[in-house]
Amino acid sequence: MDAMCIPWQIDTSCSPGWEDLDPDLQERAAALSWRVIRMLTGGSVGSCPVLMRPCAQVPCTACALPPLPGLLPACRGEGCSCTPIHEVLMPGQVADVIEVKIDGEAQEERIYRLLDGRRLVRTDGAAWPSCQHLDLDDDQPGTFSIQYVPGLLPGPDGLWAAGVLASEFAKACTSGKCRLPSSVVSIVRQGVSMQFGEGMFTNNLTGIREVDAWVSAINPYGLRSHATVWSPDMPSHRFDTPRHGAAHG
Repeated sequence: MDAMCIPWQIDTSCSPGWEDLDPDLQERAAALSWRVIRMLTGGSVGSCPVLMRPCAQVPCTACALPPLPGLLPACRGEGCSCTPIHEVLMPGQVADVIEVKIDGEAQEERIYRLLDGRRLVRTDGAAWPSCQHLDLDDDQPGTFSIQYVPGLLPGPDGLWAAGVLASEFAKACTSGKCRLPSSVVSIVRQGVSMQFGEGMFTNNLTGIREVDAWVSAINPYGLRSHATVWSPDMPSHRFDTPRHGAAHG
């Protein structure tokens, strides 16, 4: 089974009996709900947190960041720029910035702001690090990382739809009566519920009216993935697996 991914706390206010369920079942049902929502919205909502290590592409000749003992200058051979950077252009739409770390230290939220869902700008008059040691973990000096959730915010209605869907999965796991398609219920009860394929829900529908209404509003054309724009002039970034990604929101 894939690792649990619960990017947002679901709203189960319309899911009677949810509070009485075993916590492990709640977590499994919530993770499964977000997996399906991520698939049905073409990856626009419900993605797992991502850890990004920004790195500009302009070659530098003299790096402002001093090398650590025994290491080459941080930007050598990595294409990092030494030009002051006051904003980071994210590689796609950002739902939420979880944490920004510089030199291994978490930064206060007051020093940055996300604009247009794509640009992370400094608001304290300083610049972002222009070089970093990509060979070190982001809890070390000389590093810079941004942990964020890609995509769109689910909003109150999306959290509610996720809660309804999670409740139906919980019912299927406990052999209760649920509104999921019979083929989906069968997979859930066989214990391989995290192995859904893209064709599991016919016409991108779950059969649950309130969930399908919200999904249709987010992804009216049934796209399998969200649109992206690529240019050879855009900066590249290294992505690492976050060491933590608990639900928030």
